[in-house]
Parts: sequence; C-alpha cells; structure tokens
Amino acid sequence: MKTLKILLIQITACLIITGVSQGQGTFNLTDGIRVGISAGTSVQNNDLYIQEDSRLINRGELSVNGVLVNFAGTSGLVIKADENGYGSLLHDTPGVYATVEQYLSSERWHLVSSPVMESTIETYLDIYLKEWSEQAEAWNYLVQPVSLPMKRLQGFSAWASDGLTGPATVVFDGRLSNGNALYDSLTFTPGGEQEGYNLIGNPYPSPVEWNTDWYLQDIGGWAVVYENGTFLGWNPWMPEGQQSYNGKTNGMIAPTQGFWIKAFGPDPVIMAPQSARKHHSEPFYKEPMEAIQYIELECKANGYSDETKIIFMAGGTEGFDGMYELEKHWNIDEAPNIYTMENDRSLAIDVLPEDWIETASLPVIPLGLRIVPPTDCEIHATGIETFDPETPILLEDLKEGTIHNLRQNETYSFSSGPLDDPERFLLHFASPNDVDEIQPAGVNIYAYQNNVYVTIPSSSHGQAAVYDMRGIEICAFDLDWELTKKSIDQTGYYVVQVIMDKTISTQKVFIKNR
Repeated sequence: MKTLKILLIQITACLIITGVSQGQGTFNLTDGIRVGISAGTSVQNNDLYIQEDSRLINRGELSVNGVLVNFAGTSGLVIKADENGYGSLLHDTPGVYATVEQYLSSERWHLVSSPVMESTIETYLDIYLKEWSEQAEAWNYLVQPVSLPMKRLQGFSAWASDGLTGPATVVFDGRLSNGNALYDSLTFTPGGEQEGYNLIGNPYPSPVEWNTDWYLQDIGGWAVVYENGTFLGWNPWMPEGQQSYNGKTNGMIAPTQGFWIKAFGPDPVIMAPQSARKHHSEPFYKEPMEAIQYIELECKANGYSDETKIIFMAGGTEGFDGMYELEKHWNIDEAPNIYTMENDRSLAIDVLPEDWIETASLPVIPLGLRIVPPTDCEIHATGIETFDPETPILLEDLKEGTIHNLRQNETYSFSSGPLDDPERFLLHFASPNDVDEIQPAGVNIYAYQNNVYVTIPSSSHGQAAVYDMRGIEICAFDLDWELTKKSIDQTGYYVVQVIMDKTISTQKVFIKNR
C-alpha cells in the first residue's frame, strides 16, 4: 500500500476527498501527519484512519461516510471551538475517541451538555456548574466529588467567572456519542410552577435539528435555548411561519448545548434519531398547517426584547395544549417578560381555535408584563393584517386607564416598574357574545371581570345605560370613542342598552367583581 505523507494540510474550501491511499479507498494519516480542517470536508464513501502518531484537528465541518478509526486516542482527533464558532463532525462509527472543545464567554450562564460518553464534573473545574431538578423545581450546584459523572443526554448550566477563569475553553475527552439518542429519564411532576420542564442536551459532536423526525411521548413541541438573558424557541410542528419564538430562526441546536423541553404527561420519552444531525441550518420541509390569524406582541426595554404570540388556527383549543403552546420562561430581571394568561398558566405562545374571535364568550385576552428596574418600554404588534379589517384590536393599559388602538398605531409606549401589577394589560378583539338581538354593524357589547365594554364605529356617537335584572338603571354614559369602559360594583347579570343613530341595541352581560 502506498501512503501519502504530508506534514501539514490546511483545507480551506469545500473538498471531496476520495482515494487518498491507493488500493484501500481510505484517507490514511500516518508518520506524524497533522491535518487541519477549516471548512466543509467530506470523506465520502471512504474510510478515515488516524494512526497512533498522527493528528486531525477539525475547526470546520467534517463528514466521514465510511469507517472512522482513531488509533491515536483522544489527542488524535480534536474538534475545536473558540469565540468564533465550533467544529462539527458527522460519522457513523461507534466508540471513536476524541477531544471536543466548548467555548464559554465569561459572566453569563450557558446551557451545556456532554458530547462524550464518560464525562465528570471535573471537566468544569473552576467553573460554576449546576443541574436542574424538575421534581424539586430547584437548581443544585455540583461541586464534590469531582468524579461525579455528567449524565449523557442531560443538560446543565455553566458560568465562567472573571474572578476564576475568564472566558474558558472546556475540554471533553472520551468516546463520542453515536447512534439514536433515547431520553427516557425525564420526569413529570404535576402542580408546580415549572411543571414538566426538563433540561436535556445535544449528545452529538455536531449540531442536531429539532424536527418532526424526533419521537415524542407526553412531550410538548417546543425546544427552548437560552441566549444572553432571554429564552428562544422553535417548534417544527407549528404552522409554517409560526415555528419561531423570540427570533430563533431554525431548529438547530449546537454541539455541547443544553435546551429545555416540557413534559405534560406521566410517561415522557424522547428519541432523537441520528439522522437529525446536521452541519448546516437547512430549511425544514413539511406540509404546513394553515395559521388563519395571529398577533405577535414584542416588548422592548433596556436593550432586551421579549415576545408573546397568539395564534388562531385549526386544531387550536381553549385549554392548554403542550404540543403547540409554550409556557413562559422567565428572562433575567433587566429584560421584559410579556405573556398571555390562561387560567393559572402564563404562556409565551397561546394557540386558540380558528373561530375563537367569533365564538368566544369574552373577546378579551389578558396580558402580563414583568420587569424589575423602572424603565421605559414599548410594545409593538405585528400580524394585524391577518385579521378581518372590521375586527377592532385594542390594547388596554389598566394602570394608566388608557385604550390604545393597535390598528391605528402598532406601537404603544409606556413606563413600568417593579411595583406595577403584572396583570396590567387586556387585548380586546371586541367581538359580540350571546347577543339577544342582531346588533348594528360595528356595535359590540360585552363584559370582562367587573367592567362593561361597548365598541362603536369610528367617529360615531351614542349613549349607553346599564340596568339590573329588575329593570333599575344602574348608570348611564356617553359613547364618544371606539371602545368605552364602565365599571360595575356588584357581581351579577345586567342588561346594557346602547342608543346610536336612532337604533337600540341590548346585551345581557355577567359582571364578576374581583
């Protein structure tokens, strides 16, 4: 066999390597050869052998479609990482020894996982490392003994401090994970605020794509990563155009990265197929469901942003649906947290039936907002064009007592602070409910909690009166705005009468005084 002897090969462009070693169809590194890979390289339909005295350093994307054999141990195959990115390896041979690097910037938390079979917490010596318990709803710092194993497929949280390491390169040595990954140690503990949230990790030395090829049992459709104080998510089971949360553009999860998933049943199991490994963020192709209408509300403050989405589509329900809906993950104190409220749940993604606006007894969605330092904020709405032009979309600020028409101005500016009630906003779609007679176009009468709401067409005027069930007038008020609100003190049923343009409209409503 003739062997190609090279002191250093630096591959800087995409290259298909075939027939390097004559007679065996292998790429054979011997006699102290050092190969550096800095871009996409494929050993296609061929084998790659790294002999004891040689070394392959991968800073790019390496695919080995044949057999990968490394006789040089963990130092013979090194997958690099730095502040500019990471190397990636796709291979099918089990038990390959390698070194995999992970780069941590300092003074921030990173969700991490191990890409090798036999890691211990000593890998993160002088770096704060903690694990999450779904059952206890608590973090547990991992310190001693340093021989404590880092469980394969588990996610952890790591912090490199300036006082100990500064920006750090973590080095994993061992056998690379390979084959399908079965996550069967997940837990579901009902009743807690973080019910069902498990922190898991990408086990491969390459990115893996969260897509519909994964097997999920009692598991929601969202994978959530953490980036610079806020949470980003991806759900490939959502309608096309609605898979993203907080700006995550695809389902790719980096090597050595941890991510959150949510269990919603007693027997949660996930199986990641090896086919989900990818070098690139390839587009996800599937037959999309149709999202009839949606509204996205993005809140910006202190240089951070957060969003909540409300999606109306076929298959949506008024109860919680873990496959499509996403409960709120709380960002750092300086960042805004905006969410919808459904019973006792705070939702980042709220999915409702496609005909909810026409059939809901209350055309109102409560919105929550949390942020700790006093600051100026703004909420910007997108997706309004997906609704019927005749449907009002109004944002009520309960603190300021104002109603903002999002159709006229998609951005609402306000100030917020730590003492504000988080349940500050109401989003009105102002659709009629249980009408006693056909209302004139543009007139809607409904109640939410202890308030009566009346909407009338723009530039119109009228009068309204509220009567108890004995026919006694409780109050009367003028209608000069698109949406007029009137508080009622006592819980019970009432009749609201609206007189406008010589027409009379009536509606029975129920007031629930908080």
